Amino acid sequence: MILPTNTGFEQTVLAGMLNDEECFYEGLSFVDAEHFTTSENIAVFQRLSKKEEMPSANILMKEVENSKEKSAIRVIDSTWTNRYDFQQALNGLKEVFKKRCLYYSIEKLKSRFENEKTDKLIDDFTREVSDNALNTSGQEIIDPAEHASDYLSNFYEIYGNPDLSKGIPYSVTDERGRTKGLPALDETFNGAQGGDLIMVAAKTGEGKSAFAINLSRIFSMHQSYIGYYENTEMRVEELLSRLLAPIAVVKSNEIETGRLEGTESERNEKVSRISSAYEAYRQSKFILSRVPHLPLFKAKGLAKQVRLRHGGLDYLIIDYIGRMQMNSNQNSWDELYEITKALKELAIELDIPIFMLAQRNQAGEVEGAKKMMNECDGVLFFEPTSEDDNEFIRQYVRSDQQQKVNYRIVKKKVRRNDNAAPIYCMFDKSKSLIVEAKRA
Repeated sequence: MILPTNTGFEQTVLAGMLNDEECFYEGLSFVDAEHFTTSENIAVFQRLSKKEEMPSANILMKEVENSKEKSAIRVIDSTWTNRYDFQQALNGLKEVFKKRCLYYSIEKLKSRFENEKTDKLIDDFTREVSDNALNTSGQEIIDPAEHASDYLSNFYEIYGNPDLSKGIPYSVTDERGRTKGLPALDETFNGAQGGDLIMVAAKTGEGKSAFAINLSRIFSMHQSYIGYYENTEMRVEELLSRLLAPIAVVKSNEIETGRLEGTESERNEKVSRISSAYEAYRQSKFILSRVPHLPLFKAKGLAKQVRLRHGGLDYLIIDYIGRMQMNSNQNSWDELYEITKALKELAIELDIPIFMLAQRNQAGEVEGAKKMMNECDGVLFFEPTSEDDNEFIRQYVRSDQQQKVNYRIVKKKVRRNDNAAPIYCMFDKSKSLIVEAKRA
């Protein structure tokens, strides 16, 4: 039996990634180096996977010293035709890869023929072939006889230490007992769980990006989680100034414009704190981008590229869904629903929480929200407080903070928690800092 390969499929897929932006990100989304078989094709794919944007064949060849690899790039580039041929080759390449996995399973089985019993060989081969054919994680069919004891052991483990069941913490407590972040969200979601899609919605100018930046600061600056912020609106300098302002204890617009307030001594002290904040950012695992045009295929491809380049990805923030597209002919509400559904699938596939920012209209709702909410594990509205909140604030917020409370997080949907009480916050817009109010 001959090892299944198809270098024609490999070259057509790589040609698409060199000549069409959509093909470039689709390739990053659906294949990896294991799908290719020749050393040259593997090398070309690995070079492409490290690029933030689609390079041309000429650009790629300038980086290559090996004449054999240069020749391979020329041949690959010459095979480019159109997206249809790319898609056919991509599907064919994935099918050949499955056959190659099957081939290796058969070869492994043959090596065990003399020493294993027939039933054991059949069981192991059936399980392995099924996993390869379905591309499973082993959780599609969970047999209680096989797995009950494992899940019971897991229960005893988390019973002894409940923090083991927690996702990425929304809050951290330092050695002096000071809490940063949003501890009420930890109670609500038990941390940011892998596979969850959380919608964060606000009206224009009311802080949806500030909310997301606060999450990034908690996850990647006060902790060490690898995060990717797909930003469609703000300049990178503006986003970073908002991220670092509370760490430097300086207003974000002072960092962004360089116009520091105060005496010369005070300005020098601010410069020192800002420098320290940027050093903390340099050492963090917070990855960001500015992508004004963000079709769905690009959002998915970039996320997988970050995971590949940085050795993992713990959470993803999309800012915001209103600027995403699917290149379809659907009306905007149906398209937003399909994008939401695709992001939920991506959260499950990557086993990470995804935070999807959304715009509320003047009536306070998200366009097409009902269908979108069905796909989300949590929907949070971030909004200013009103007079209707005053009685609750007087009753439940610590007296020294009552006058400072100006915002609240409304839980429009939480899949695993029935506490509907809003979370009251103090939002300092000048520093882009959201602090949860302490309970009375």
